[in-house]
Amino acid sequence: MNARTGRWILEGMILLAALTWLAAVALAEPQSQQAQSGQGRQSVAQVAAELQAKRTAEASPFAGAEDQRLAIWTGTWEETVRFAGDPEDKPSGTGKWKATPFYGLYVVINYELKGPEGRYHAHGVMAFDHEAKAYHLWWFDDGANISDYTGTWKDDTTLVFELKRTSSGKIFRERITYTKPSDDEVQSKIEQAFGTEPFKLYLEASAHRSAVLEGQGGNQQQQQQQQKRRPPSPQNP
Repeated sequence: MNARTGRWILEGMILLAALTWLAAVALAEPQSQQAQSGQGRQSVAQVAAELQAKRTAEASPFAGAEDQRLAIWTGTWEETVRFAGDPEDKPSGTGKWKATPFYGLYVVINYELKGPEGRYHAHGVMAFDHEAKAYHLWWFDDGANISDYTGTWKDDTTLVFELKRTSSGKIFRERITYTKPSDDEVQSKIEQAFGTEPFKLYLEASAHRSAVLEGQGGNQQQQQQQQKRRPPSPQNP
C-alpha cells in the first residue's frame, strides 16, 4: 500500500467518523427538544395547579367564623387504623388522606385505606350549612355509597357527625368523631348501630401529619425519575 492509498483510507475513516457524529447529533436534537417541550408543558401545568390552589385557599367574602373552624382538619395525614377486634398493639389498617381548604367555606378530603378486606377509596366534603345552621359531611366512596352526615362541635377540638338511614330494610345509624389533640395529630372514631341498639365501635384511627412536605412530594419524585433517565456525562456522572 503506497502513501497515497494510505492517505485516502485515513481521510475516508475521518469522513465516516464525522458523518456518524453528525447523525448522532441529528437524532439526539429532536429528543432533547421533545424533552424540553415536555418539561415546559409540565411547568405550565404545575403553575396552573399552583394558581388554582392559591385561589381556592383564599377565603370567600361569605366565609364566617363557623366556616373557618373547619380549617383545623386541613393538611396531609398518614394514619394507623384499628378495627374492632384488633389487638391494642396491632392495628390491621393503614390510611392516608389529604384535606384541602376551598374558598374558606369547604374542606375537601381525598382518602385511601388499606385494611384486612383490601383497599378502600373515598372523597368527602365538610361544610357549614348557613341556612340550616349545621355542619355537614358528604362522603362518596368506591362502593357507590353516598352518605350525608350532620355534625356539631362537642368542644373546640372535637367535631361529631351522625347519620341515620335505611339499609336493607333496617334503620342504620353511624357516628364519626374527629378529635384534634395537637396540631400534628387527628384521632377518628367510627361507631355503628342498627335500629335502637347502642353504638358499637367499628374502627379507631390515629393520624399524624405526613413527613413529605405538601406540594413537594410529587415534584421530588418527578425530579428523581428525570435524574435516573438522564444519561451520564462528565458534569453529571
